[in-house]
Amino acid sequence: MVRKLLIVIFALVALLVGAAVIAVLVIDPDDYRDDIAERASDRLGREVRLDGPMSLKLFPWLAIEISDVGVGNPPDFGEAPDLARIGSAIASVRVWPLIRHGELEFGAVTLEEAEFHLVTDRDGRSNLDGLLAEPDPEVERTEPDLGALVLGQVRLRDVRLVNLDQHSGQRQSFRIDTLNLAPFRAAQPVAFDLAAALLDGDDEMVRLSSFSGTIEVASDLSSLKLHGLVGEYVLPAALADGRFQANVGLDLDADRTRASISDMQARLNRDELVLRLQSTSPVELETGATTRARFDQVTVGINDDRLSASGDLQMVPDIHAELDVTGERLDLRPLMGDAPERERSPDADAAPADFAALREITARLGLELGSLVVSDDLELNSVVARARLDGGILEMSPLEAQLFGGRFDGRVEVNFNSEPPRVVVQPGLSGILIDQVAALSGQPAPVRGSGDMNLDLSFSGFELDEILASLDGSGRFSVAEGALLGVDIREMISQELTVSNLANVSRAFGGETRFDTFGGTLTARSGVLEIPDLNLVAADYGMSGRGTIDLGAGQVDYRLELELGEALKAQLPRSLRQATEGRIPLAIAGPVREPTVMVDVAGIAERAVRDQIERRLLGPRRDRDAEPDADSDHDPEPDADHEASEDEEGEPEEDAETAGEDGEETRPRDSELLLRSLLRRVEKEEEEEDEEPLRVDP
Repeated sequence: MVRKLLIVIFALVALLVGAAVIAVLVIDPDDYRDDIAERASDRLGREVRLDGPMSLKLFPWLAIEISDVGVGNPPDFGEAPDLARIGSAIASVRVWPLIRHGELEFGAVTLEEAEFHLVTDRDGRSNLDGLLAEPDPEVERTEPDLGALVLGQVRLRDVRLVNLDQHSGQRQSFRIDTLNLAPFRAAQPVAFDLAAALLDGDDEMVRLSSFSGTIEVASDLSSLKLHGLVGEYVLPAALADGRFQANVGLDLDADRTRASISDMQARLNRDELVLRLQSTSPVELETGATTRARFDQVTVGINDDRLSASGDLQMVPDIHAELDVTGERLDLRPLMGDAPERERSPDADAAPADFAALREITARLGLELGSLVVSDDLELNSVVARARLDGGILEMSPLEAQLFGGRFDGRVEVNFNSEPPRVVVQPGLSGILIDQVAALSGQPAPVRGSGDMNLDLSFSGFELDEILASLDGSGRFSVAEGALLGVDIREMISQELTVSNLANVSRAFGGETRFDTFGGTLTARSGVLEIPDLNLVAADYGMSGRGTIDLGAGQVDYRLELELGEALKAQLPRSLRQATEGRIPLAIAGPVREPTVMVDVAGIAERAVRDQIERRLLGPRRDRDAEPDADSDHDPEPDADHEASEDEEGEPEEDAETAGEDGEETRPRDSELLLRSLLRRVEKEEEEEDEEPLRVDP
């Protein structure tokens, strides 16, 4: 392709020279306009039109200026822009060498307001096919020879090279604002400077503010060398700019072009982000039926971080990449900065991201990093990952890292074909610090400690609200040597669990309760976590329960049963101890950030009623047998202070006497008094809520 384009340019130069030679013999070149156009058409194999005026300047340089030149497409190519359209062109030839020796020595060549279209039609044909007329089979074919060509300075102004694909509708352009080329001789380095831009449709993708170096073209157009390239560029869409330098060698084969890029250094600046690229070995590039790049020992820099990369990248006919990256540290935070506000539309946040391009990419990535910084709250160490992208599905397996004080081993799959993308996460976490994990969601952790988790979760989207509302899956967790944050069970028992205050225990979380082990299973459905078998074990108490946490709504609703050990049970008032037997039902409800803990009075009443029914059915003998003697070491009579404290709790003593079978007066059991008190309290609450009072069938 490049070789043919160079042939087109040199053929047009020859056209100008031919016109100049004819002009030597005549006074008015316009008289030979048709002859010039006809000969050019025969040579190029397509129609050449000279629609504008022609002018001539003689000695010492023969200079001819033509305008409004057109070069058409093959006759059966269909509707498409002309191969070439030239606003004006000036070429000059030294007269004396031409007359005396027949040698062509060009002077300056100027081309302005020109446009070249390289068109591929819907059938895959190119308008460059058959560019030059087929040679006579009887005549031996010869390769191009630029050895005798001497060319003066070349100046281009406002020249466009347009690549148009009619099948896909894609249109890319290379716009040359200015190009200055020093006097040219084949096989010799020639200095140049260029200002240009690369466009996709009408949008500038890359603008070369300056680009300079030397160019060396082989006499037979088989190769091209670019040395000492230095350029500065701007990426308007990304609001970025940069600088690069390199040496490039091109092998212009008829079917494909090979390029070798050496001593490459590039830099890109965007706000506080600086990206660098440097090659310590040549990058090999091949174009043709396939376009492929191979590179080894390329250094990629992101601010102060350095990565080493090697791999293979294919861009045509489809995109396929294999890449291995290693490094000591990679901080992703500078890459996640938002675009400046002036570039964001009012509804930019509402517009869904388009991942359609990922479906056309097949890629494999190997990553080994000492540390990977994802955010202020998340840093991974000793990262080893293997990733594959195929058909819009990204799979990362295995994925290993040290994080949150422990280790992550698992698998991640992202399906970009869904809208929004669907993510499956199957992590195995061991020895992680729970409070650090919770910090990622912005929610305070209800638990502190070191834990293990094995989860199989899925969710949609990448925004936190989307993730929490769509979370599904299941898993197991266990935490050791930690604490429940927000409630101090011991303080609640010692200061608040009295008969008179039982129904009033409703407090915001505060303090902490230490434990030995804490664990259970969980299931998630549409962002609602269900934990059906929570189990907690501490030195002098245990806890079990079940409930839900609605992550989307930020609400918790949980029921627990606190089972006290002997030491804590002894701190309870006797009546409460006998009624509950050291098992206290609790309820946790409210916002996840500020839940409240309450004693489940109705639960205690229900249990007490059940116990009383059993005693009544089994008879008073069981009560007498089950109750220790007053002198027993297991249940000593309370001293005066303890009796006084129970009096303060409002438990009647003398007013609630009953007669036994032998006629003696006996006091009712403390648990019965507590039961009456709880039932009255529950009935009162139910009446206030217009509900039916609690009924117990005999």
